[in-house]
Amino acid sequence: MNRYAFINADGIVVQVIVGDLDAKQQAQFLSDYSQVFGATQIVAVDGEASVWIGGSYTDGTFNPPAPEVATEII
Repeated sequence: MNRYAFINADGIVVQVIVGDLDAKQQAQFLSDYSQVFGATQIVAVDGEASVWIGGSYTDGTFNPPAPEVATEII
C-alpha cells in the first residue's frame, strides 16, 4: 500500500492517507482536501519515512511538529 501526505501552502502536513490511488483518485482527494484542509499538494511518502499530521514538509523531508511551548500562568 502507498501512503500520501497532503500539504498546505505553509508546508504543513494536513492529512495522510494509505491506499493504492491512481492519478484520477489522487486529483479527487487533493480537490476534496483543498476544500476541507487547505491542501495545495499531494506527496507520495517513501517507504519507511515517518510523517506527522501537523508536521512540516521542507525540501523533500518530513519533520515532526514543533513542541508546544508551555506557558506559565502568573
